[in-house]
Amino acid sequence: MERTLIYKNHKGDMITFTYKPPFLLSICDGFHETVGTVNSVSSAYGVGTTWNGTSIGQRDLTIKGTITDNIQENRLLLYDMFPLNSEGTLYYYEGDIERKITCLVEKVSIPEKKGFTRDFSISLVCPNPRFSPLAATILSMATWTPTFKFKLVIPENKGIKFGTKNTTSMGTTENTTEIDYGMTIKFKANDTVKNPYLFNVTTRDIIQIEKTMSAGDQIIITTHIDNKNVIYKNAVTGEEENINYLIMYGSKYLQVPSGTNTFRSGADSGEDNLETTIEFLPEYEAV
Repeated sequence: MERTLIYKNHKGDMITFTYKPPFLLSICDGFHETVGTVNSVSSAYGVGTTWNGTSIGQRDLTIKGTITDNIQENRLLLYDMFPLNSEGTLYYYEGDIERKITCLVEKVSIPEKKGFTRDFSISLVCPNPRFSPLAATILSMATWTPTFKFKLVIPENKGIKFGTKNTTSMGTTENTTEIDYGMTIKFKANDTVKNPYLFNVTTRDIIQIEKTMSAGDQIIITTHIDNKNVIYKNAVTGEEENINYLIMYGSKYLQVPSGTNTFRSGADSGEDNLETTIEFLPEYEAV
């Protein structure tokens, strides 16, 4: 099945590799591999070994192909698109599969040779070896939906309804992979809210922040493996503050475990004033 690769570099510039000129794709290495290192220990008088876990290292990707025309111009374009030690996003398309992965440029090789074409090889390193979908999944709980639109006409003596509140404080999602992945939790206060929390009804895990929020304030929690933080945004000053120290005892940086998960948002007081959204990207070990 035909594959297409699109690379977006640190400046937002994009380049496409497929089975058409000028960058004729020939080889994609490292996309379909799942490699782990099994860690185990053995004792002097034991039988076999004891498993301690499996570690997963970085992913190494190689893109090979041929420059078919405008050799000099397109060779320089590849160097410009892939400066060494720069970060970018690689998008992978094959049939119904659409994935992306963040990577660093390790090497660009375009050997000299006679003829009207040039071969190229691009080596990329992905510190996080897992692929993700192109768009995040968002669950909204107790949020407001606008109900007016322009041109705005307000009937005399009747008024209009500016919005309706989704009173549901629960949301359910399905993790169809075998990987537990992190999420971004956003709490927003429409009035005073004390100690907001998110509770996984399925696993009985919770994360709660010991903080009283005023109207317009936000708390943003990230629970990814390489990014665990709690940020408070003050609606009056616009300032941001790291408040990891306000995570209440017994809390966990909630993940999305494999299977069906139901989340409930709430607060010790002012729960009706709380809006909650959860945003996450499923993760895949290969494409």
